[in-house]
Amino acid sequence: MKKFLVLLLLSCLVLVPLTGCAKEPPKEGSTQEYPISIKIGHTDSSSRSTHKWAVWLGEYLEEKAPGKFAVEVFSDGQLGDSPDLVAGIQLGTVTMMFDLSAVVTAATGDASSAIDLPYLYPTYEDWIEGTFNKGGLELFNETIKDKGYYCIDMYYNGMRQVISSTGNYHNSEDLKGQKVRISQNDLNMELWKAMGANPTPMAWGEVITSLSQNTINALDHSLGVFNDFNLHEISPYVTLTNHASSPFPIITSLEWIESLDPADRTVLEEGVHEMARQQRDEERGKEAGYIERFRNEGATVEELTPEEVAAFTEAVQPVYDLWRQKIGDELMDKWLQTRP
Repeated sequence: MKKFLVLLLLSCLVLVPLTGCAKEPPKEGSTQEYPISIKIGHTDSSSRSTHKWAVWLGEYLEEKAPGKFAVEVFSDGQLGDSPDLVAGIQLGTVTMMFDLSAVVTAATGDASSAIDLPYLYPTYEDWIEGTFNKGGLELFNETIKDKGYYCIDMYYNGMRQVISSTGNYHNSEDLKGQKVRISQNDLNMELWKAMGANPTPMAWGEVITSLSQNTINALDHSLGVFNDFNLHEISPYVTLTNHASSPFPIITSLEWIESLDPADRTVLEEGVHEMARQQRDEERGKEAGYIERFRNEGATVEELTPEEVAAFTEAVQPVYDLWRQKIGDELMDKWLQTRP
């Protein structure tokens, strides 16, 4: 009897650690193992709202589905530069990423790049309405699915504005001859030609030196980026043009997300929707503070009048004509129907 009890005790001591360390078994008919590893990569700084809310997602998922998800967030390009992250989604080295829409559409084609058409959504409120209430997000997914990507939601990077070392720009005459730094893609080139400027493709790492040395006169980006890099100190003229919405799509592999158990996918997508909503609210709320800081520190901030916006909107119509030729009438009309 004593030998039996000793053997029984030893068996328990061996089995308890094994069962305690075992992964949660997959459900019947499923091959999913837990926790589901989610590596989120981006090139923003770890202090920005985009990173803060991505970290929050891990906490949310642990609360809603304990032990089912393991979220890691890699900021500052730790998993690679922007094109590397987009490629990594398909290679499986990155599970989720966010970056400028132009970075994503460089891999997914002209049909998706229409999301950045100039003055498609001329205000933040128009972008929200068009993207989330009038089918813009669904249409974007329709245009990227054939390349194997899926957009769960979108962060707010900031409406694109212009910062310059030479002055404010209110019309095409003001922009004539001005070298405006752009990220390299056909849409940006055509946009700035139509608005009257001399578009100058340039890597981001060269921007500050080029502004300081007057190699370029201006660049377009969000107020948050102007603030984070203190660009108003070397280029003290900010023009609020709102010429493109330029969101941050939150991207995964279509194959990966469709492989998830439906219940797990629901929890994940609900978390991402809440993550993105809170980030949009925070980033939008900060913009008034950015403008106040620029003015307090000596920069001139000017906003286009409705008449000036109308003139630029008319000026960029050739871009719409070109994109209609590229993507066809049906798809172009779908994009226009997302306008409020």
